[in-house]
Amino acid sequence: MKTVTKSGRELSYVIEKKRIKHTYFRLKDNHVHITTHKFVKESQIIALLNQKFDVLYDKLNHKTLIPDDQIRLWNHLYKLIVRQGKFRYEIVDDTVICYADTNDINQIKKMIYNIETISMTESLKPKIKETIARVGIDELPYKFKYLKSKYGSYHKKHNEITLNTFLSTLEPVFLEYVIYHEYAHAKVFNHSKAFYQVLDQMMVNHKNIQKTLKKMEII
Repeated sequence: MKTVTKSGRELSYVIEKKRIKHTYFRLKDNHVHITTHKFVKESQIIALLNQKFDVLYDKLNHKTLIPDDQIRLWNHLYKLIVRQGKFRYEIVDDTVICYADTNDINQIKKMIYNIETISMTESLKPKIKETIARVGIDELPYKFKYLKSKYGSYHKKHNEITLNTFLSTLEPVFLEYVIYHEYAHAKVFNHSKAFYQVLDQMMVNHKNIQKTLKKMEII
């Protein structure tokens, strides 16, 4: 782990190189985790850190983590009760009662996120299918994973969409936006003007949603 200093304040960071097109900044418990392409130089990352320093520093030092006995689903905070047993859960009023054969709360939450994201995606499918048909895009298969650096991706080689199950903690409109965003990549692989023209046809208010989503942290 390395640090960058500004005005006497230190910001710790870790760089992870991957085969991705963009650079992503995510806040961890005590540092900034940066995922970027293998050819991006560290000097470029440091320059970006200096540009974003004040915002990143403030967010890192005021980051609010959800307690183990609570879980956020679709932007609603529930009390989480975990009991021993074969994995299953139910939502009763403002409480999620979960049975699991593990004591790992983070793992339990991720399992719930996965089921919730799959369920919400299924409920959105009729609307999504009708919308993508208007712009000449065929329905694609989905994969669901808890990702640390992005909300979704379109895999050109396999012609499939991956959705971050962390989206189940946010309002459903953000999941819908990410789905349309990745479908637009099936038609225009880059972020050119043509890409946003396709996205405009599928979701007229996507710019405001994207702007809000960029300010959110994956935790």
